[in-house]
Amino acid sequence: MAHDAHAPTLERKAPHLNTSEHKKVGWLELFYDLVYVATIVQLGNKLSEDVSVEGFISFALLFIPIWWVWMGTTFYYTRFNADDLVHRGLVFLQIVTISALAISVYDGLGETSVGFAIAYAVARLLLVAMYLRASYFVPQARVLANRYAIGFASAAALWLISVFVPPPLRFVLWIVGLLIDFGTPLSPASVRLQRKLPPSAHHLPERMGLFTIIVFGESFIKVIGGYTGHAIEASTALIGFLGLVVVGGLWWIYNETVAERGVVWRRAGVQTYIYGHLPLQLSLVMLAVGIYKLVTQHSDVLPDKYRLLVAGAVALCLVAQGVVEFWTDRGNRRLDLVLRLIAAAIALAIGVFASGMHEVLLIGVLSVLVLVLAVVDLADENRPADTGETPELELSEE
Repeated sequence: MAHDAHAPTLERKAPHLNTSEHKKVGWLELFYDLVYVATIVQLGNKLSEDVSVEGFISFALLFIPIWWVWMGTTFYYTRFNADDLVHRGLVFLQIVTISALAISVYDGLGETSVGFAIAYAVARLLLVAMYLRASYFVPQARVLANRYAIGFASAAALWLISVFVPPPLRFVLWIVGLLIDFGTPLSPASVRLQRKLPPSAHHLPERMGLFTIIVFGESFIKVIGGYTGHAIEASTALIGFLGLVVVGGLWWIYNETVAERGVVWRRAGVQTYIYGHLPLQLSLVMLAVGIYKLVTQHSDVLPDKYRLLVAGAVALCLVAQGVVEFWTDRGNRRLDLVLRLIAAAIALAIGVFASGMHEVLLIGVLSVLVLVLAVVDLADENRPADTGETPELELSEE
């Protein structure tokens, strides 16, 4: 890191540009991530209580702003270093507001929607404060930092205004606010500025991988929770085991083909890499809930909605992994993408058409499907990475 990690707190530096090509994730970032463990658990609990089309839409609409809060702070860190008292205070306040998001997410589109909106707005305004400090201390980043601060503050203002209007208009303002949030870094003017001040190419994949690991952890929480207080039968034990095989296989694929690879900095490549993690991570929460339902359901016939949840989650995860991997420097990415899409189509077909399929057979077929892909990747691990001319960096992020 640019500062001395053992320097007295009062001597640590205010915001400054990251100048290292191999910036490592800091301890403060890891501490910040811890609050998302509880938040992801709450999101999973919400989906678990209402496995339906309406329940999924509600879950997704609440997952997106929470994911966006994490992304915003992550991208600040990819471009700037800071570790003074004020910065630590802002991060701690963000942790408090994210805790409030976690508390209110369970009924975030109902009785606690006001609390959710306030918590989201405050979290984003704290990020605005970080960018304003960067604007003050880093003159060469002032135009970009001010642009982000104005855009993000405008979006946060809409979330605050939504507190004073009833649903469904409240949620319309949320959507407009999110569009401004997403649109601010994607605008042509922002993209031009990002080329001049690129973030750390090493830090970005590492942060995305760490958050993906956090979301993978939801599967262990749900599977273990499914056995708590219940007699463990042979069939349920087998379901849990095979469920973890699916999770382990998906992690293996992600680790070998995405987490351990560099990003191809080409045209829309970085944007696809970043935003492709949204459906990927969302699908992992879906999968965790689906495995939990398989372990705990006691009906003679597996409800169609649970089969579709599990198989659909695997399908979505494979598609997202294939798309994200396509923008890494891994060799043979095109073949990998085709294999992911074929496997995803099989999983989705099972989810849609295999009515009456026993839960053990369902999770068994999905585990074989994922393991085949993992074995193919393992056999292909010695293939050299793609090489060629390094294109001009073009970024859009938070």
